Amino acid sequence: MLAAFARWCQPQPGWRVLDAGSGPGALAANLAAYGCQSTALDRLWRQIQPALHMPMILGDVYALPFADGAFDLVAASNLLFLLPEPERAVKALHRVLKPGGILAMLNPSEQMSLTAAQALATRRQLAGAGRTSLLNYARRAEQHARWSEQDVCVLFEAAGLQLQRTELRMGPGLVRFAAAA
Repeated sequence: MLAAFARWCQPQPGWRVLDAGSGPGALAANLAAYGCQSTALDRLWRQIQPALHMPMILGDVYALPFADGAFDLVAASNLLFLLPEPERAVKALHRVLKPGGILAMLNPSEQMSLTAAQALATRRQLAGAGRTSLLNYARRAEQHARWSEQDVCVLFEAAGLQLQRTELRMGPGLVRFAAAA
């Protein structure tokens, strides 16, 4: 999913990119493969993988330790739906985005539910860690937030951004990719 999201972001060689809420840095590594100068940011040291040869910053998405306009692309994968104040986070992410840059997010769509995830897991014959991971993702989505196109528009507009495109992915559309400028 992260490789598909990285490709969907349409990164360009030489772009400075931020993977906000990076976890172990897999999205940042995918973006670096396109020739981008990737930076991974997470609030927990245990998430950060020093084996990745890129800046890995310990930091808070609400108080980003970067200059205004520092990045061509800011990506947040499976972050905003977990935050208590996603609007505040998007405003912070927008601050570090250069004029004309792209803010992209990947989050559960309005169609994500435990029932839908179980059906997809059964249809794809997922077992073990893959099945468990998908079902845990669905449970967290039900507990926190799921994003419709309208929700994304409102979220981006509150931060002074405009939705450029959105797309549903994963089976019947359980995940939403969205990009704003």
